[in-house]
Amino acid sequence: MSRTLSAPASGLATTLATAALIGATVAALPAPAHAAVTLDCTGGPVTIDDSTEDYTLTGACSAVILNGSNLTVTLTSATTVMVTGANVDVTATGAIGPVVVTGSNSSLTAPAAPSARVDASNVDLRVPALDRAVLVGSNNKVVADQGATVKVKGANNRVKYRKLAKVVVRGANNTVKVRAGRTKVSVRGANNVVRVHRRG
Repeated sequence: MSRTLSAPASGLATTLATAALIGATVAALPAPAHAAVTLDCTGGPVTIDDSTEDYTLTGACSAVILNGSNLTVTLTSATTVMVTGANVDVTATGAIGPVVVTGSNSSLTAPAAPSARVDASNVDLRVPALDRAVLVGSNNKVVADQGATVKVKGANNRVKYRKLAKVVVRGANNTVKVRAGRTKVSVRGANNVVRVHRRG
């Protein structure tokens, strides 16, 4: 036998349905963005193993080691920076020491560094004063103003300098562009494009 809900029962059903709808709407709302974690690195080296976090490092850092993935890190300066995790974005507002990147899909921006070594793929370095760089991997990019030596070992890497004293390319499909000054060039491999202002 079928039954029709009485008025009170019908009202209760409507209330429950409305509550369920509101609950579903609340559950669908995005979680609030997490705040950046601030660390004082004046006391010594900093190692970050956590993933999916934003970090602000204050003070003059010594060694900064980033093992976690999906990180965004902002710092003032550091004696060394090592990136081993993937999808890590580093921004330094001051000069930093030697840089080593072994985690792919990462980026680093700083006004100056004495050297950088990239042993990974899809890494973007933007350091105006980068004296020496070594790229081992593929699809990496370096943009700088001036430097002494760049060595490229891999494929599909791109290097842009305003002035560069020497470039060595070993690999295929790499592109190097130097806009001014004299540059010593050594190239081996297929389909490499090296354009310098003047060969020295």
